[in-house]
Amino acid sequence: MKKVLITGVTGMIGKHLAKSLNNNGYQVAGLSRATSASRYELKSNDYKHYKGDILDVKFLREVWSDWKPDLVYHLAAQAYNGESWRAEETTYQLNIKGSRNVFETCLELSPNARVIPACSSAEYGFVPDNMIPINEDKTPLQPITPYGVSKAAMEMMARQFHLNFGLDVVLPRLFIHVGPDHPPVTALQNFARQIASIKLGLQEPVMKVGNLSSSRDFVDVRDGVEALILLAEKGKSGEVYNLCYGKDWTMQESLDKLIAFSNMDIKVETDPKLFRPSDEKVLLGNPEKLNKLGWKAKIPFDTTLEDIYKNWLERLS
Repeated sequence: MKKVLITGVTGMIGKHLAKSLNNNGYQVAGLSRATSASRYELKSNDYKHYKGDILDVKFLREVWSDWKPDLVYHLAAQAYNGESWRAEETTYQLNIKGSRNVFETCLELSPNARVIPACSSAEYGFVPDNMIPINEDKTPLQPITPYGVSKAAMEMMARQFHLNFGLDVVLPRLFIHVGPDHPPVTALQNFARQIASIKLGLQEPVMKVGNLSSSRDFVDVRDGVEALILLAEKGKSGEVYNLCYGKDWTMQESLDKLIAFSNMDIKVETDPKLFRPSDEKVLLGNPEKLNKLGWKAKIPFDTTLEDIYKNWLERLS
């Protein structure tokens, strides 16, 4: 039975991944900061939980020495594109220096383990119309946010560890993963939280939004973790894979769908404070390379949105 270690296990993807790995017969351990662990503790006894920081090399060495993983999912990060403008130094420290600590610890203490770091579609940045949908092997990386820059650096570092030191890495570029139990730091979660607040009488029937013209390729996190497990089993070492749905929706479409679930009349107001300094117009990926391994997104986007909305109703009740 393979022993898996998930960094950032208390994040949205980490929690779903731990559950799916357990269901697939893996032994699971995870690490997270003690502060996030107290806020998002997994409701499970099927994993071993280490509490500490990926910036702390001594902590990482203790974890690796104790658990001796065969497979490492590196998800720990400052994981939000918008937040990276407000926390640029933290983003670079965690996503670049912290990732280097993880890779070096893997190389030293589990050199034969497969490592799957969470790369990102934010690495692509502005993509010309003639290169959409995005092909991972043909589209250059031109990130335009601190988060995108940090993830591009992290991915290049992982590849460098593979090419120079033989570390077994598979590189999924995750398009925007959405689903239940996520903090309101992304647009869809913020929309759903506001609409649920209005439904429950906690907010006036007016909501604030940012840019609604951009379009994104959204992946339900429950589909996404199945792809991550498949990549551990069938992904080619050193290769990049777009982890995406293969369809995009504008933020306006997404908002309209969420409002429809509530059966309410809601006034929508644009708030300049919610706009970013720059924003990719379209992020639409081509999942063909991952599809050839046997994965395809199954959960309809409408189902994902309805589940997010219902989840916020439960969380706010």
